[in-house]
Amino acid sequence: MPNLLSILKPFAAILYRKYEELRLKNLIDRGLVIGKNVYINKNVLFDSSHPHLIEIQDNCRISTGARILSHDATMFRRLGATRAAKVRILEDTFIGEYAIILPGVTIGPNALIAAGAVVNRDIGEDMCAAGNPARPYGKFSELLRRYCKGITEKNLFDIKAFDNGELSVEEVRRLCELHGTIFFKGLHAFDPHYINTDLGELEQEHRDALATLWRMKASLSQSLSETNDEA
Repeated sequence: MPNLLSILKPFAAILYRKYEELRLKNLIDRGLVIGKNVYINKNVLFDSSHPHLIEIQDNCRISTGARILSHDATMFRRLGATRAAKVRILEDTFIGEYAIILPGVTIGPNALIAAGAVVNRDIGEDMCAAGNPARPYGKFSELLRRYCKGITEKNLFDIKAFDNGELSVEEVRRLCELHGTIFFKGLHAFDPHYINTDLGELEQEHRDALATLWRMKASLSQSLSETNDEA
């Protein structure tokens, strides 16, 4: 059975990719704006009544189950009218799983919306927001710095090794027990969720980013060593 599943997996990924392409093409034809290098995970709901009022800019990532709404019929029976307003998700913004973005909201750039958040007001540049209603709780850049400190050559692994079975589920569990937190580099072997993306260029960007991270860590380590020697 595992061998059969491994054979069928690429075909299932191709079929799902085609379904997502058709679904998004329909929304884009009706006015949904999606920039370059955008990642849209499964079961993301865009307001089908007014997709022309939704804009997702470059390098954004929209996680599983997120809801992006551009109209509100709450008072339709009382007022005889439906409210509609633009939603703009600006460059390099991350939307967490099952977050709900309500009409009239602008998020980012370089912002993070936590899983399950309900965003009913603007979230500005470099902000992390969570809760219902969502409120800022910190800087996205500070979160990235903490992650950078946590990545080492010992707790960083290739996601393709997991995809192809070289890195087993049991080994991943053991590594999490050993390190507490582990990190994966690279792109999945089959991933239908990238939109308007050159995957070769994206992988190179990831490699360049990691190379920059290692240089920064080496430079910091050398500076600390020199400071200790002087002391």
